[in-house]
Amino acid sequence: MSAQPHTRTLNTRAVPTRHYFRAELLRAKWSLTMFLPIIMVAIALVSMVFSRGVDATAMASAHIYSLILLPPLAAITSVIGQNREEKLRQGGLIWRNISSTRVLLARAATVIASTALGHALMATLLARSVSTALQFTIFNTLSFFVFWAFGLALWRLVPRAALFLAPLTAIAWAIAGTLDAMSPNWQVLPWTWAIRPTLPIHGVQANSITAPADSEIWDIAILPPALLHLLLGLGFFAIALAAHGKSLSLPTGRERSTSSLSHGMSATLPWRTWWSLAALMLAGLAVVRVVWNPEYALGLLSFVCVPTAATVVAIMTWTSQADAWPALMYRRSRGSITLRLFALDMAFLVPVLVVAVIISGAGGETNGQTGINPWPYQAVIAPLVAAMIVAVTGLIARRSVAAAIFASVALGGWAVMVGGDVLSASPLWWTSEWGWTWVVRDYPERWPLMVLVSAIVTGAFVAWARATSLKAIRSRS
Repeated sequence: MSAQPHTRTLNTRAVPTRHYFRAELLRAKWSLTMFLPIIMVAIALVSMVFSRGVDATAMASAHIYSLILLPPLAAITSVIGQNREEKLRQGGLIWRNISSTRVLLARAATVIASTALGHALMATLLARSVSTALQFTIFNTLSFFVFWAFGLALWRLVPRAALFLAPLTAIAWAIAGTLDAMSPNWQVLPWTWAIRPTLPIHGVQANSITAPADSEIWDIAILPPALLHLLLGLGFFAIALAAHGKSLSLPTGRERSTSSLSHGMSATLPWRTWWSLAALMLAGLAVVRVVWNPEYALGLLSFVCVPTAATVVAIMTWTSQADAWPALMYRRSRGSITLRLFALDMAFLVPVLVVAVIISGAGGETNGQTGINPWPYQAVIAPLVAAMIVAVTGLIARRSVAAAIFASVALGGWAVMVGGDVLSASPLWWTSEWGWTWVVRDYPERWPLMVLVSAIVTGAFVAWARATSLKAIRSRS
């Protein structure tokens, strides 16, 4: 009688569905999903503060969240969660015979529950009627799911690139929706489906300005675009379920021995990806300038392109060095590594951003208030703003990439609210560093102060990063 090895095949149906939900709740602990309600309440409180003393309700002031903050936040929540789980091999469950479909369904339910709670709390603070509160909660939760599913689908198709492409695409999608929100052909323009229902809910026009009583936005039916938006999200989720993620493996790459530390680190940076994204950015700015006008192109550059480019470069620089960081810290020249990486980042960003400003604004009309053509000032300030963002987000990324992305998006949103509004005339302009490329357009006399403050902030954060280089080893996980 031959001995047979003891084997057992686990039937995935034998695992109760409630166990999947319990596992997802445990995974969500201390993750971005867990903090979503807190983030949303903070945004609601800021909106309430901004609505005081102006001709706008708190709900109208909060439209900036539904318009431009929700899409990238949802996409970031998705890709950061997937990135974390794959790094942790799904908490060990990757080797277990479990249903990947039910895992994703449980994950979606957890995210929906968290966002529904956050939006309900926001509605409690912002809405003046129960019907408005319900509409706000339901539609924004639906919209969050759609962009979350988009990020999930993109991660399944292009895992590494999705970390940056998902929030970038979500922002571009939102901007396109704003431009075409009132188009008569909105039914065939998917990017308008996320924006149209928010107009009557918040009581604003597509530019987030409070709508008058006779505005056409009050005639917009919420249900049709909401249903189309939901169908789009279900399509993204179906793609995520159908797509097979790439097999997990330890990161590998060609090792290059060189006597120059700068050349060695330069070889690990994703130059091809950066130049490809830069080419797309420059082409997009050129199209916006030709189709619309230089002012639109400069606004897009100031509030979207500069912060996004600097954030992407800073985070990709850290992720490209993170695995080798402990070994780099044993080198005699470890004190200069942070400085050299920062110099490499700026060597790429400075020429790209200067060219971007020239493409967007050169030859345009002078400012009607100052009588000065602002683009030369913007060409000076844009690289300095990028340097601040690289220094700040690069330091935060050493602790958490998710925190770095969120911090940059939050500061960018604040810059839009302050720097892109009449508030830029108040002392609050000091707090809108991410949008100074636009502020200097209206107030060119501030450029010496901007140069000085940018240099101080950048120097302080680079010095901080250099002084805490060894601590980054313990925070890699």
